Amino acid sequence: MIRFFTVFVSLFFCLMQLQSQESKKGYWLARYLSVSHPLKHMSVTSGYGSRKDPFTGEKSTHSGIDFRADYEDVYAMFDGVVECIGSDKRSGNYVILRHGSYTVSYCHLSKRHVDEGEEVVAGMPVAVSGSTGRSTGAHLHLTVKKDGKVINPNILLNYIEHVRSECIAALGGKPAISEAMTMSSTQFIEHYATLAMEIQKEYGIPASVTLSQMAHESRFGRSELARSGNNYFGIKASRKWILDGRPYSVHDDDRKGEKFCNYGTAEESMQHYAKVLSGSRYDKCRNYAPTDYHGWLTAIKKGGYATDPKYVGRCEQIIKAHKLYLYDHMALET
Repeated sequence: MIRFFTVFVSLFFCLMQLQSQESKKGYWLARYLSVSHPLKHMSVTSGYGSRKDPFTGEKSTHSGIDFRADYEDVYAMFDGVVECIGSDKRSGNYVILRHGSYTVSYCHLSKRHVDEGEEVVAGMPVAVSGSTGRSTGAHLHLTVKKDGKVINPNILLNYIEHVRSECIAALGGKPAISEAMTMSSTQFIEHYATLAMEIQKEYGIPASVTLSQMAHESRFGRSELARSGNNYFGIKASRKWILDGRPYSVHDDDRKGEKFCNYGTAEESMQHYAKVLSGSRYDKCRNYAPTDYHGWLTAIKKGGYATDPKYVGRCEQIIKAHKLYLYDHMALET
């Protein structure tokens, strides 16, 4: 009888423990789903703050962030309500969502999926990006306000990254949070600029090229490959890399199930990138000066680094938006 009671108590506590674990799992799953990126693929084309106006060419203040979005679904970042929908000459078609004391405006939309006053949940498609209003091409403009005052959208975007990383870690996945993920696009550039200039001095690769490829390939440190494997340049694992027993992970890219190099740190990724570009495949890059980022990017593209026909232009957009060419000259002067 005593033995039966002991077994019963043991089973009871095991059951309670399992229920507790399931409860915790449910909590972290719910928390993970309580936030969402506004786009499936996040690639900044114009940051928050001072910039050169694409229409006038004069210095102006950019009140939000522009993302590359070629007629793609746009998602609610949090639970909330549609505060306003409308259209004007500057913003084109827009949707404004309210999330407590914050409002998030999506502009230049081609379609809207929601009506004013409608409740939304995080991850719910609310619109399709486009090029309406004062726009040079299809993209998503995101403006964030807190208590009616415009703030840097990176405050909310970084919060989303933090929450999701925290949940992944709690659910037993790899802790996805990294130093790069907590940075704004400007902070990301500033953080890695010094090493990029050192690479220019040692290998001749323009710092602007290193930084723009790094930012583009890793979506400013937020791509899955950068988070899980510290691969900031999309470098695939060679046969020798694999035979040497070096770490790699499998992802879908040009083809399904491709193997990509993994590194211990972002800095290790940058060093390997520099050595890759030092190979004979990219010999023609040396025909260009370390201040000729266009020539370098064109030669890198012709060397087979990327298949995207717009690759050079996209890297150059980042260079111009963040004035990365200044680092090329700084590296020559120091």
